[in-house]
Amino acid sequence: MEERIHVLLVEDEEAHAELIRRAFEDQEGLIRLTVAGSLAQARACLTESLPDLAIVDLFLPDGRGIELLCEEEEPRYPVVVITSHGDEEVAVEAMKAGALQYVVKSEANLAEIPHKVEMALRQWGHIIERRQAEEALQASEAHFRSLIENAQDVITVLNEDGTIHYASPAIERVLGYRPDERVGANMCELIHPEDREDFERQLEQAFRRPGPTPVVVYRDQHRDGSWRILEGIGSSHEQRDGVRRAVINSRDVTARRQAEEAKKQLEEQLRQSQRREMIGALAGDIANEFYNLLTPILESATMALQYASPGSKVRAGLKNVLTAVNRSRDLAEQILIFSRQGEPQRKRVELPMIVHEVGELLRDSLPSSIEIRQTIDPECEAVSADPVQINRLLTNLCRNAEQAMRERGGVLEIRLSMVEVDAALVEAHPGLREGTYARLTVADTGHGMDRMTRQRALDPFFTTRGKGQGTGLGLPLAQGIAVSHGGELVIDSEPEQGTTVQVYLPRS
Repeated sequence: MEERIHVLLVEDEEAHAELIRRAFEDQEGLIRLTVAGSLAQARACLTESLPDLAIVDLFLPDGRGIELLCEEEEPRYPVVVITSHGDEEVAVEAMKAGALQYVVKSEANLAEIPHKVEMALRQWGHIIERRQAEEALQASEAHFRSLIENAQDVITVLNEDGTIHYASPAIERVLGYRPDERVGANMCELIHPEDREDFERQLEQAFRRPGPTPVVVYRDQHRDGSWRILEGIGSSHEQRDGVRRAVINSRDVTARRQAEEAKKQLEEQLRQSQRREMIGALAGDIANEFYNLLTPILESATMALQYASPGSKVRAGLKNVLTAVNRSRDLAEQILIFSRQGEPQRKRVELPMIVHEVGELLRDSLPSSIEIRQTIDPECEAVSADPVQINRLLTNLCRNAEQAMRERGGVLEIRLSMVEVDAALVEAHPGLREGTYARLTVADTGHGMDRMTRQRALDPFFTTRGKGQGTGLGLPLAQGIAVSHGGELVIDSEPEQGTTVQVYLPRS
């Protein structure tokens, strides 16, 4: 049995604490709630054990809840701040202190506190992953410092024409060659063509000027054919035989550079995730309010229509109002699904039926210049899903593909198969878990996306289409549906190479 998530609630107002208790009633088997009515009680609880997450009121009888955040040099648990004052400056102060979510107290907002807790725990998971990446990078750097101190770098002595006069034993460990195998070869010719010019320039400088040259980064080929990234620094010296030669001290930094790149990618994923979470939360709140405003308009227009004379302009106008309101409500529902506030109505779903259904509708509406192909694994197993939402997900992906091929035509391919998600895929896409998934793939041969467009493709309301041609919710909505079903959406695209979108849905 999995251990329950320990949530520490620091709240002095019993009414608000009770609302939060009720909000977690449906999750009693998953959440263990501890309530502290003051800073002193909270500190006592923290002394006994750290919670998995803290919900902290900013204003308490014996001080400000933000003091709990300021007491930590580095947060050891995620914090959701609640307050009766919706002041923007207070929110900024709390976020700067380390809070991950900010909630203004109201009955409706406190009822949504489990959703805020889920978001904060997800953000905290990304933060922990980033810390681990930083620790791995620091460990890697310490390892390389140890190698340098023990003279493990490759020492190469070069003649003025670049031929290797001497290579240290470390070259076998770094590049797989025995030292005598490299002696007599021209080092410049062994370096990657893209790095050769810079290396030759630094070598020339080493012979022309006294003192060490600036560090040069270059790639040298290992015996196995792979490229190793080296940092080299050199200076020229007159040898015993009267010949001036350059001594190059080269350090293998391949692992460090790869760790730095992995860290950059992880940080970028974290930034994108946080941005989408914030935009999604804001969009969801706005959509809720918008939905509530539309309800009385719809009811009033429906009532007024009953009294309007048949064929009158008033009746026609009221019908236009109802059409616009219904479209607006549909848009609000899409935003709620994207922000994961619209819960899917799950049941056992056979995905091949949905694929066939969407495919038939597309054949009637797509231009003849676009060919539709379907590949369905006959062994595809059922999933637990909301069929309406899955239909909408697939339709949105196909409409996006249609837009990418509308001018030049092409092939729209829909594939359905069962796959095993392993640890490597989970590492690349943390939203997945190891296990069996149904993978729904929509691929097109359209214009594709460049790197910047791919990075923003899942941002809500981002679109490359002209004004009035799209809401920018197609892909974000599809991702929101996939995530709400415990799955993930993955995009692969290159300019002029088309786009492939894969949706992973866990087996029921």
